[in-house]
Amino acid sequence: MSNERIGFVGLGMMGLPMAKNLVEAGYTVTVFDLDAGAIEEAQGFGASPASTGAEVAAQSDIIITMVPDSPHVEAAIAGNGGIIEGIRPESVVIEMSTILPETGKRMAELLAEKGADFVDAPVTGGVAGAEAGSMSILVGGDAEAFERTLPVLSILGGDITHMGPVGAGHTTKIANQLIGVATLAGLSEAFVLAKKSGLDMQTFYDAVKNGAGRSWALETLGPKILKGDFSPGFMVKHMQKDLRLAGQLADDTGTSIPTTSLIAQLYHAVQAESPEAINQGHQALIQAIEKLSNAEARS
Repeated sequence: MSNERIGFVGLGMMGLPMAKNLVEAGYTVTVFDLDAGAIEEAQGFGASPASTGAEVAAQSDIIITMVPDSPHVEAAIAGNGGIIEGIRPESVVIEMSTILPETGKRMAELLAEKGADFVDAPVTGGVAGAEAGSMSILVGGDAEAFERTLPVLSILGGDITHMGPVGAGHTTKIANQLIGVATLAGLSEAFVLAKKSGLDMQTFYDAVKNGAGRSWALETLGPKILKGDFSPGFMVKHMQKDLRLAGQLADDTGTSIPTTSLIAQLYHAVQAESPEAINQGHQALIQAIEKLSNAEARS
């Protein structure tokens, strides 16, 4: 382990266990979040509190941001009391949220003016992966900054890939989400079709889980769907945000994403069911197919 001091801004469902893993690995970790309760919880496992992102940056060599969306990243880094106000030359910011690549590039330019580096390093693997330190991490940035941050990233994830320059990590994460959500949509249709055709759902699941349709979604979310468990590891609202980012990136690059666009509409149908629907796990996508088919795919 290096002697780098770590700052962490954003202690949500993902950020809190990530910060905990860094503390348990022996790093000195200073944290900030708008939620005082999250800061208190982090203090409980040994992190030091800060009152602003600027204060975090002033006490840290490497600062990690893990917040919901592009505007939150801009506020955390460049807003009032943000990281850039306290950043020291030769520090590096690791931006681990899922945001637009262009936002990350703008933040990198602002930090470069202060003599600091920036890498974008969004993750996949959900809360379970954050807790276990087993996430896949997709990194954009120059090679030297990547190598410097690798010991820290290795605490947080098990599969770390340098994708290219700044922005490449965020681009990879958005594309990755399209693979995952398309798989989930296909799974949802298959489950409902099997149910309406009279198959025993547990037997169906056991028969197909190791076949050609094998996937993380089937293995992890399939059993939850069969139990009617829509508790979140990754919320509907967060998937909706990622699909919105995909739409923006597709517009910017002139890419046609008709399947993704349809799935985004299905998530709107889930959202319309109740004010709390967006806080369900993203496997709730199947609810839209179930409603259209007048059947629930439960074992």
